[in-house]
Amino acid sequence: MTHYAKLNDGVLNYAPATKGNILGYNLASNNAQLLKDGYKPVEKILNKEKYTDCEGTYLFHFEELDDKIVEVATYHPYSYAFLRKNAYPEIADLCDALVKLNSNDEALKAAGEQQLSAYVQTCLDIKNKYPKP
Repeated sequence: MTHYAKLNDGVLNYAPATKGNILGYNLASNNAQLLKDGYKPVEKILNKEKYTDCEGTYLFHFEELDDKIVEVATYHPYSYAFLRKNAYPEIADLCDALVKLNSNDEALKAAGEQQLSAYVQTCLDIKNKYPKP
């Protein structure tokens, strides 16, 4: 079903269902009158599920063309700080490694060194993956 609207400051104002003594004013069968009154057909994005990305988000807005109003998806990438924050390993892993390193048990110290080394390497990999602009 085609809907008709006017776009005012980014907000869709749909044609009313009735106008004066005209019932069904907003129906496509009244296309000529709707166009004459400044309403345009609206094309919405039907499958918004395809607009997904792990490193950003899509925002949707409407744009007015000569003969219609269309919904548009605009991609906004997340900042490097946001991406890094969500990718870094848990701080508890670092704390656990430091506790092991400061224990009197040689086996725990060795495990702590490996754990700390892995933690640092993961953080460096993330910094390389999401560099500062």
